Amino acid sequence: MDLLDSQDAESFDIGDAKVQKSGLLLKRPFGHKSAKWQKRFFIVKEGFLLYYSDTDAKIFEKTKHFNIHPKGVIPLGGCSVEECPCGSQKFTIKITNEHFKGEVWVGAENQEDCTAWVKALQDAGRVTWKNAQVGDTIIHQMEQKTQKVAQEMKDTIDKLNDEASALVQEKEKKAELEALAAKLEAEKRAIEEAAMNLRTEKEITQLELQNTLATMSKVQEERDSLSMRTQSLEANLQMMEQQRQKVLAELQEKEKQAKELDEEKEKLAKTTASLKDDIHSLEEKRKLLEKEKEVASLRLNEQMEAAKQLEEEKKQMADAAISLQQNLEQVALEKEVSELKWKEERKRRLKTEQRLKLAEDALKRLDKALKDSGVHIDMAVETDVKNLRKFFEECIAEEQFEAKKLDIMKDALRARPMYEQKAKAIANANLPEINRAESVPSREATPDRSEVAPDQPVVAPDQPVVAPDQPVVAPDQPV
Repeated sequence: MDLLDSQDAESFDIGDAKVQKSGLLLKRPFGHKSAKWQKRFFIVKEGFLLYYSDTDAKIFEKTKHFNIHPKGVIPLGGCSVEECPCGSQKFTIKITNEHFKGEVWVGAENQEDCTAWVKALQDAGRVTWKNAQVGDTIIHQMEQKTQKVAQEMKDTIDKLNDEASALVQEKEKKAELEALAAKLEAEKRAIEEAAMNLRTEKEITQLELQNTLATMSKVQEERDSLSMRTQSLEANLQMMEQQRQKVLAELQEKEKQAKELDEEKEKLAKTTASLKDDIHSLEEKRKLLEKEKEVASLRLNEQMEAAKQLEEEKKQMADAAISLQQNLEQVALEKEVSELKWKEERKRRLKTEQRLKLAEDALKRLDKALKDSGVHIDMAVETDVKNLRKFFEECIAEEQFEAKKLDIMKDALRARPMYEQKAKAIANANLPEINRAESVPSREATPDRSEVAPDQPVVAPDQPVVAPDQPVVAPDQPV
């Protein structure tokens, strides 16, 4: 738990701190044997061991108030507290409990402090819920015993009164009885006072337990709120880390650019130095160089214009390539649809062929049966039979044509990769000319506009290589 600031500490302070013991001790982190010992400010309060940052010791000594939001709370009820050396620390105290997953280690500066802390922790460990129940039982037993003693005292007094009335003459015995009655009365008062004290202690213990439970619930709420804040801070840290990485990348890029500029600056400085050395010998050639500079400037302008034109042509070719890619994707989609249609048509054709085969077989059987029967066949019936056979033969021919048509369409779709390769070859053939034109500085190396027309792309972006609704091979022509 994080340490609160001074303003929060004042707002959560409690009145007079009736603590059993307080002071600075060394604490080893819970569950880490080899961890570094840390100085903490400890307070023993009503069966609990609270520890704070060592800076809170001065605040406690000054105000005699303690913060209800410690760094940690250790319940001492039912704990075993013993003095036990730990490594290099001599005056250490080990706190264990069957409900703890580990051990709690604290260390004092000397033997006297260590002994005092062991006694205070052991005394505080006796304040448990079980001990409170035992106290209630003892109070109840004392009340019963008080009532019994009071009854016995009443009976004794009655008996003594009877004997006194009977033995008025025995004054000495009466005096003794009166002394005994006074003694019993004193014992009764002492017992009643003890019972009252026990009741008071019981009420105080119950109030302190209730306060402790309320404090622990508040501590849990604070812990939940701090957990939520921690998660939010972690998310912010991750975002800041991403921004930091981005800024570092930009800085590295700028450093790289600065380095390149420095190198260019050094090269220019060297060139300037050499020019200064040769300035006397180059003075005579200055006019000639100026003329050459003008010519070079004109050539540079011409090259820039040519490069701009080449860039526009390159852009047009890129647009044409994108259009070609879109057409190819559309053709691929149409290919899938055509294949599905082809499969369905193939299934239908197979069924039709089976039915036609059955019909043809039935027709052959009918013709054979008529011939074998020797019955005279009417010319009209024979004509009908021939016409029916002709009809079936035409159906078979049409089905064969449809089957060939689907095969032709399938072959046309399979030829699509060839067109893709041709398109890539055209694009790759034009790219070296563009690169060569950009790399040649002179005007003579500028490519001829007749080779690649700026207004005519290699492939028209709005015209597909093959129209999606037209087959490559005519359906009535064999492949």
